[in-house]
Amino acid sequence: MSRVESLVETLLTLERPLLLALDVDGTLAPIVRDPDLAQIPAQTLSTLSALADVATLELALITGRDLSSLGRMEQLQGVWRAVEHGGLVLAPGQAPPPRVLASEQREALDRFRQWVDAHARDAFIEYKPQAIAVHVRGLAASNPNRADELLRRADELAQSLGLHVRRGKALREAEAALHDKGAALREIFERSGARSVFFAGDDLTDFPAIDFAIEHGVGAFVRSDEQRGSSSRSTASLESVDEVAALLAQLLQRLTR
Repeated sequence: MSRVESLVETLLTLERPLLLALDVDGTLAPIVRDPDLAQIPAQTLSTLSALADVATLELALITGRDLSSLGRMEQLQGVWRAVEHGGLVLAPGQAPPPRVLASEQREALDRFRQWVDAHARDAFIEYKPQAIAVHVRGLAASNPNRADELLRRADELAQSLGLHVRRGKALREAEAALHDKGAALREIFERSGARSVFFAGDDLTDFPAIDFAIEHGVGAFVRSDEQRGSSSRSTASLESVDEVAALLAQLLQRLTR
């Protein structure tokens, strides 16, 4: 029995309703240098759409992207969404509520943005409603020393401004308010009425959600060339985005046959 088949068998033993929660980049969508070009494969989207219709499942996407960025990648129905690392959690069909930053948070974020605009033009900058992310994956391929320096300077500035720093693969993110994917997964678990959880993610930022999933079901780490030895905190591992897609397809087949 293959690793994917074995994991499917394990998921079928979990108590229902099962919350099937997934990171996006590096889990559903292959990693690319420019995050704006990332795509969830069409077949994976089709599988997710069918899984969202399974009565004994609750499907959730949990991502660091903001809502508009995620919306460019998927328009699924019947899906929970946690964006900005849990800064905003939405039930299926729920409209996003208004969100307002305190004046000191907005000022700190504006000062970080001014620095980014002046000194980090060679990185990919992701502007979110309550955070700014500096991505250096593309830069690191041509100038790794510059990429390391930029991450260090972004880290130091964000801390000096009283912003929260999120560290991920080729990433530093300055956040006005602290959130994490584990708290988001817990909220979805409680609001959805699920009785067990499966979560898969590929980055350091996914570990809080993996830890929560371990307590209530199965947490899986998706390996990559950038992160191959970091799965000791998970109860399962998958070798690639392709294996995640195969897992979802086999799970759908077993649940609907």
